[in-house]
Amino acid sequence: MAQRRPRRSAARGGRGAGRSAAPAEQDAGAVPARQPWGTRLRGAVAQAFDLPRELVLDLPRLTFLGPVHVAVENHRGLVEFEAGRVTIATASGRLVVVGRDLRLGVVRPGEITIAGVVAAVSFEPPPVALR
Repeated sequence: MAQRRPRRSAARGGRGAGRSAAPAEQDAGAVPARQPWGTRLRGAVAQAFDLPRELVLDLPRLTFLGPVHVAVENHRGLVEFEAGRVTIATASGRLVVVGRDLRLGVVRPGEITIAGVVAAVSFEPPPVALR
């Protein structure tokens, strides 16, 4: 009967060698491996050519001027507008701005500005499709 070799641990270069133990230890600019290959490829291209990741990965870019002004770039349109709540569609979900006396400033195909007293900004990912 043949002898079995002991398994190699990750610390000795076996399976899982080179992987980080925790996500916090990973490079802040690195795209997590769990994402689809297309997303990883676009992230690598953005990094290689020093391009803005939000444009290459189709992510929204938010700019705050204190608690009174929010600019959202790279959006897909306005979904809902009320005096206390604004919902904006993005490629990766919905962005919800909550506050008091919210007003729309500039509304362009690439940018929306919101003025008023901004209390919170949250992100709602798109619903997961069932297979």
